[in-house]
Amino acid sequence: MCRRFVFSLFSTLIIITFACLSYAKEKPTPSTIEVIGKAKIMVMPNMASVSFAVETSATTAKQAAGENAEKTNKLLKALREITAKEVKIKTSGFNLTPIYDERNRLRPKEYRAQNSVILETESIDTLGTFIDEASRVGVSRIGSLTFSTDQEEELRKEAAGKAVQQAKKIAKDLAKAAGLTIERIIKLSYSPQSPVRPYRMEAMAAAARTPIEVGEMSIEESVHVIFEAY
Repeated sequence: MCRRFVFSLFSTLIIITFACLSYAKEKPTPSTIEVIGKAKIMVMPNMASVSFAVETSATTAKQAAGENAEKTNKLLKALREITAKEVKIKTSGFNLTPIYDERNRLRPKEYRAQNSVILETESIDTLGTFIDEASRVGVSRIGSLTFSTDQEEELRKEAAGKAVQQAKKIAKDLAKAAGLTIERIIKLSYSPQSPVRPYRMEAMAAAARTPIEVGEMSIEESVHVIFEAY
């Protein structure tokens, strides 16, 4: 009785072993193919941002700050008088810095105040007028002119989707060349990128009329995909 039971158990183990070996032959160990997919969408911007710096210097901190406030208010008034839709004007930062003489580090020779004003608008065709008015009222520096679009989030998603499709195509071509077949995606990594702005300006304020030439901006996305292949 005991021998018969042992023999039956041994036979079952042999059958299971052969079944596992048979399954292993039918289902080989999968390979992986890693691909980076990229996509780019070109779009015309419909929003713009430009920064203005107001700088003043005086022998006392109070005087430097007071003169700076006066010039900043003059700038804000000039900008707000220009008719434009959806215009946002805000102060982004104020600094009051002591300036020391190289021969005397104990007492400042003067104080420098700086106020930064950022203007955001949907009226891109009015940008030149804003810049000209800022120059007229004596703004110290104009810079960081950038363009953007209010559809950026949707366009990023669209570009990411196209990047995945490109990754699939590349993976299929590689798998075919290697005699394999793509089965499924086992890992996908995606980190949204910042769009490439079409224009950037770092210039001193000028009295001449300022022409603004707007070009297309590119929104580029990439994904890292790992495929399982047999």
